[in-house]
Amino acid sequence: MTHTVQAKETLYSIAKKYSTNVEQLIKINGLNSNNLFIGQVIKIDLPSPISPTPTPTPTNVTVFSQRNVFQVKKENKGTYNNYILSYPTPTGTASTGIMRDNYPSTNLANPKGVSYAGLSLFQTNISFFSDLCQQSFYIDLLHYIAKNEGCFDAVNSYDKAIFSFGFIQFTGALASGSMLTRVLQRFKNRDEYAFNECFGKYGMNVQNYKVPLFQVETTSGIKEGDIAFLEVANDLHLTTAFIASGFRRSMIRSQVEIALEEYVLKALSPTQMIVINGVNIALNQILRTQGGFALRVDLCVNRGLGGSLIVLKKAIEQVVAESGISDLSKINEKRVVEVVAQNDVEAWKKQRVLKILNSGFSFVK
Repeated sequence: MTHTVQAKETLYSIAKKYSTNVEQLIKINGLNSNNLFIGQVIKIDLPSPISPTPTPTPTNVTVFSQRNVFQVKKENKGTYNNYILSYPTPTGTASTGIMRDNYPSTNLANPKGVSYAGLSLFQTNISFFSDLCQQSFYIDLLHYIAKNEGCFDAVNSYDKAIFSFGFIQFTGALASGSMLTRVLQRFKNRDEYAFNECFGKYGMNVQNYKVPLFQVETTSGIKEGDIAFLEVANDLHLTTAFIASGFRRSMIRSQVEIALEEYVLKALSPTQMIVINGVNIALNQILRTQGGFALRVDLCVNRGLGGSLIVLKKAIEQVVAESGISDLSKINEKRVVEVVAQNDVEAWKKQRVLKILNSGFSFVK
């Protein structure tokens, strides 16, 4: 039979109506994404239409009991603990790597928080999102940044960002921009079925207000925003739910979409202007090589767009002063990278910037 898509319907809602699943609908209709349009005819692999027949949920099954599918084994290491994870996947139970708490960092704010580099690698998932990148160079650029941040299932819950997740470590805390909430909102909007399987059934949700709001169900009620992310940071079953989601195609695509929109396209926009020695000029006229682009995007990821422009302005003016050039398009972009690193106080920031010089990116204008 067939179904004609109505306003506000999704693959998830249609699958639920006919007691099938999203994967089956995608397969029999040959769909490349979860996007639908009003009036689209969807084939349903059933002999005749049926009325929705919701499956009754056993009264002893709750969001709290379902979280027990995430197993966390603690190993005391003296000054810190390791946690070995396992969780269910569509193909069976997978044992993953090891998280640790009390991470030795100068930015440690929550000793109970964990660090987890992840196993959902950038390079092995490129086929899931390469179509999103307007230029092939963007793939190389995001891959470079991922090497400094983590995998699609990476977690950091020990610093002031409260809970960070993904290959660019999208932050949960409102004070840090709460970009993770944007990622979750995109995931839910793109693939409601997968979102429910990864988060909804375990009591986590995103309310699509004008500013999206992350929520977690607890025994004392619904927690929201920063408090909700702190709940995830301190409950390793919920943390593991995030890790498991990092292998989902729709979650990976959502991370890449937000990374492109919020960092790459904003940092490299042709309309991005900068004032150098009193002259307002397009940044693309100054830092326009692959290496220059990499510097701009990496700074944007770590310091925000506004913060990156402050750093770049100072470095460019210093290079102009020492070289005496008048044509900013001929500036030595490698030297700009070196000066940005020299101006940093923190050693890890210096090293991260200097890595760009050995990244393989071209500095040829």
